[in-house]
Amino acid sequence: MPFVQCLTEDLATFAAGADGWLRREPVLHNVLLTLVADRLSGDVPLSGGERFVRVVDGATVGAVVHTPPRGPLLGNVSADVARVLAEHFVRAVPPLAEVHGPVPAVAEFAERYAEQAGGTAVPGTAQRIFRLDAVRPPVGVAGRARPATAADRDLLVAWAAAFAAETMPAGPPVDAAGQVRARLPHGDLLWLWEHAGTPVSTAWLSRPVAGVVRISGVYTPPEWRGRGFASASVAHVSQYALNAGATACTLYTDLTNPTSNQIYQSLGYRPLSDAAQWLFVTR
Repeated sequence: MPFVQCLTEDLATFAAGADGWLRREPVLHNVLLTLVADRLSGDVPLSGGERFVRVVDGATVGAVVHTPPRGPLLGNVSADVARVLAEHFVRAVPPLAEVHGPVPAVAEFAERYAEQAGGTAVPGTAQRIFRLDAVRPPVGVAGRARPATAADRDLLVAWAAAFAAETMPAGPPVDAAGQVRARLPHGDLLWLWEHAGTPVSTAWLSRPVAGVVRISGVYTPPEWRGRGFASASVAHVSQYALNAGATACTLYTDLTNPTSNQIYQSLGYRPLSDAAQWLFVTR
């Protein structure tokens, strides 16, 4: 692909140039679209270390956002573009520890990057991207959903840390205070399921971008599990998003957790694509 160029751009230039390409696949690109939208709005301040890379071949043919310390997040690019991007990142930045993106593009990137950088690429987490257009709510779950308030801030931060410690025990501690602080003023992005007046589960929403809302942060403390609270919470926030005008909801699951994959499908979520993390090990 001799005419392909990788352009490292400021946020506004990248957003203007990449938006149309990203919106062609608004569910697969929801995280990228949200990363850009949150920074354009100021909900997430720029740190100065971000890298916004657009691939052009006459028109835009790919996009990547790199928000250290997390590795680059690829769009759904072709194999050729993935390899060009890998070569670009070998030249342009210090050694990467990881990369994220849809399958198979991320595997192509990882193989070429490791080859060019003189390291080894090993698979990390494997995820599945789901899409929902209509909710099938569970029945008979006790309690109700309510939007979180400022009084719930400490609980939400603690639950996010507990979720990260449980699902990524080898990873660094997670401080979600900034994420909670950015979402709370919107009034309807953080939700709690209450049973007898006690919060027992939570689910988070992203703001809609290109008509798509992403559900994340789903967590139920161990003592409240097995009662359907998470299912009811996810069903409620998904229906809320659709009622508010979203055309689709999306979420990511860990492929090593068959229980969560089954639960979400029972609510109406259907598999769309797989995504993966690859790790780079220095030889």
